[in-house]
Amino acid sequence: MNKKKIKNVKFSNSYFLKRNLNDEKRLKSFLYERDFIKKFVNFNTIVCDVGCSTGEFLKYINWTGKKYGMEINKRAIALAKKNDIKFNRNILNQKNYFNVIILRGTVQHLDQPFFYLKKSYEALKKGGYLFILATPNISSVYYRLFQTLPALDENRNFYLPSFKNLKKINE
Repeated sequence: MNKKKIKNVKFSNSYFLKRNLNDEKRLKSFLYERDFIKKFVNFNTIVCDVGCSTGEFLKYINWTGKKYGMEINKRAIALAKKNDIKFNRNILNQKNYFNVIILRGTVQHLDQPFFYLKKSYEALKKGGYLFILATPNISSVYYRLFQTLPALDENRNFYLPSFKNLKKINE
């Protein structure tokens, strides 16, 4: 098992208070993302949500298959477990196991994003899907105009991808 040290980005317990099915804007975005994912996969399959927070995303979109997650905050993990997320399998300890891996609002927080993307591909079954959602895009019009994005936090972001970078991940 690869025990790569994850650089611990500081997310206080209070950060997760608005990540437990109580933020209307987030819930609305979950529905758009659900509809996008449903175009490609059946929700009755094995998923790993990297950076799963409280598990609210998979719960809200009614994922019916086996649900696994990765998260570094202990309070968030405890809440995610209540949402039926398991933590004994993940992209660092599995090969050819998951049908779907989701990084939702996560890539920018990873200290070594390409390492984790590589591990994601290794953990996917052949024909599996990797979804990178809710990721800042520095080639967006908003960023080009204002040199910032609403969700950016310097202390918690290691990598800010552009559309070109995100597109090349799949090549």
